[in-house]
Amino acid sequence: MKMRTILMALFLVFTVACGGSKQLTNPPVSGSYEFAVTSNVTGGVTLVEADLAASGSQSSASGPSQVQILTLEKKTWYVNGVCAGSTPGQNSLAANVSGDNISLTFNEGGYELPGQGVLSGSTITGNYSLTNSTCPDLVGEVGYPSGYDSGGFLGNQVPALTGTFVGTLNLPDGTDNAVLTLTENSDYSLTVSAQLTGNLDDGTFPLTGSAVGNVMFVAGPVNGQNLSLLGYFDRVGAYTGMPNSLLVFDYGTLANAGLLLAK
Repeated sequence: MKMRTILMALFLVFTVACGGSKQLTNPPVSGSYEFAVTSNVTGGVTLVEADLAASGSQSSASGPSQVQILTLEKKTWYVNGVCAGSTPGQNSLAANVSGDNISLTFNEGGYELPGQGVLSGSTITGNYSLTNSTCPDLVGEVGYPSGYDSGGFLGNQVPALTGTFVGTLNLPDGTDNAVLTLTENSDYSLTVSAQLTGNLDDGTFPLTGSAVGNVMFVAGPVNGQNLSLLGYFDRVGAYTGMPNSLLVFDYGTLANAGLLLAK
């Protein structure tokens, strides 16, 4: 009887342990993500912002309303990335999860960057390397084979993109005082109330588009002309030097329009 009791206890411990290990399996990767991809060759940081959808162990996002890319390299910002590819802005991201391991392919307008990483909760860390890339940024780097790159990446989920930001913006009609109020919906659609005060742009104008990770991608008519804006929200000031700041670009010209601060 005593032996039977011991065996039954051991069986229950084994069963609980097995059940516990199943519960530790990572869920599919989905939601709004920011991936900071750092090159060991150029020193640049490419921010891949994505709204990922999962189907089983596969996750993906594609197109401007789901993936936006910016690169900060040698104190210069590159909208659509420093390797914008043959189709700038037409980016994609694909991921495959197997247990704690994850493989990813970042596609920057036609330039692909494959990486391998580890998934811990919702955080993704990993490394990448590639050879024979035709990206002009990787051609002629001293000390490296032409077209070679390697580095690491860190991916984290990000909260909804909401808030009010104030400052000045250099827009096609001139310099305006701006108050942008952002509201992200559950489907990642974004509405922006843009209150502009300037020589020609006095008024409040509704802009619509997408919240893509930490990126605002919106457009709308302002005094009869279409205005298209891309804004990067830097929560901790890692890249703009100012926490809770919105770095805004005129997407029509890709020019830096200004830095707004959270109100």
